[in-house]
Amino acid sequence: MEQDWERESACRNTDPDVFFSQRTVGLAKQTCKGCPVRLECLEAILVREADVPKTLRIGIVAALTGAQRWELTKQRRKAAGTPVKERGPGRPKAPCGTESAYQRHSSKGEPIDAECRDAHSATERAKYRKRAAAKAG
Repeated sequence: MEQDWERESACRNTDPDVFFSQRTVGLAKQTCKGCPVRLECLEAILVREADVPKTLRIGIVAALTGAQRWELTKQRRKAAGTPVKERGPGRPKAPCGTESAYQRHSSKGEPIDAECRDAHSATERAKYRKRAAAKAG
């Protein structure tokens, strides 16, 4: 369903891929900046993306990236006194002495303590035994 203002948009005859490619970001923003209905477009996309997380807001719309639109939504909610959904604390870190903690230390370049090294060795031995049993069986 097309809105009346959409008929006046600068992008109406532009290939939509222009607004979703890293190579054409400049062209997309330039098209949007010269659009006579940019504000209407911005308001419409902010309504559509109201509960969409930052990482899922893609493309250039009203000359803004998804992250910029998310920041604008966040600013507007704060100004209106509406709670902003922030990223939660996530899962608690695995305690040292576990394979998960060894993997965390390893991936972040942190020093690996003896407990984590022992847990990793035990995991590797268990994998080896499992493979050997599968070959024998």
